Amino acid sequence: MSTIQTDILTRDILKTAASLQNKKFRSLENRLLIEGTLPLEEALKSEYRVTDIFYSPFLLEKPGLRELIAGAQARWGTRCFETTGSQLKQLSSEVTPQGLVAIAEQKTFDIAEMSGNILVLDRLQDPGNVGTLFRIAHWFGLGGILLIKGTVEAANPKAVRASMGSFFHIPFVYSENIPPALLEDRTLLLSKTRGKTGFRDIGPEKFILVIGNEARGIDPLFDAYPHRDLTLPPLGGAESLNAAVAAAAILSKLLY
Repeated sequence: MSTIQTDILTRDILKTAASLQNKKFRSLENRLLIEGTLPLEEALKSEYRVTDIFYSPFLLEKPGLRELIAGAQARWGTRCFETTGSQLKQLSSEVTPQGLVAIAEQKTFDIAEMSGNILVLDRLQDPGNVGTLFRIAHWFGLGGILLIKGTVEAANPKAVRASMGSFFHIPFVYSENIPPALLEDRTLLLSKTRGKTGFRDIGPEKFILVIGNEARGIDPLFDAYPHRDLTLPPLGGAESLNAAVAAAAILSKLLY
C-alpha cells in the first residue's frame, strides 16, 4: 500500500487556497483549483505541476486514489492535507464538494503551440459551457482553443471541472482577434443561425471554427475576415442549441 506523507494544514494555507476561487488571486498566485478525482487524474497525466492536494480521509478507500496522491508526491513533491467537510466547503465552488480539491500551477501557451483544427470561443460567459467545449475539443482532436476577449477565464474552477480534465490537454490562448498566422492555411468557419455554406461544400482542409455567444451570436467584426458562414439546419421546432451542443454537432459533421 502506498504511503502518503501528510502536511499540517494551517489557517494561512487554507485561506490562500480558498482565495483561488477569485480570478484576481488566481492571476496573482499563477495557480488554479482542481475539483474532483477525474480532473486531478488528468492533471497528473499532463505537464501541469500539482502543488497541493486537500482530501477527505474517507476518499482513500476509493480504489487507486491513495496511489494517485502518493504518485503526485513522488513526481512533484506535492503537499497533501487531510481536511474536514467544512474546510473543503471553503475551497470548493460546489454545493456538495466531492471530497478532493487540488492546486496546480497555471501554464501559458503560445500561438505556435496550436496546431491542426482550432476552436474559437467568442465572448462565452458560462464557465460550464467553456469547460464542456474544452472537453469537446479534446474529444475531436482539435489542436487548440482561442478565447476572444470577453470570454470567461479558462481557469475558472467551474470551467476546469466541467472539462473533466480535458483542460489539461488542450493549449489555449487569449486574444482580441484571430492572429493572422492561424489563418494562413485554415478555412475560417463562422457558426451562424442562418449560414449560407453547407457541410458538403467544405473540403478536407484545416479549419478554424468560431462559436459565438448564445444571446448575441458571433461578433460582426469576424465578417471582415475571409470566411464561410456555416449553419446546422434544425430538423425540429427547437428555437436554438446550447453553444457546446452546437459545437459538438458541427464538429461531428466536419470530422466524421
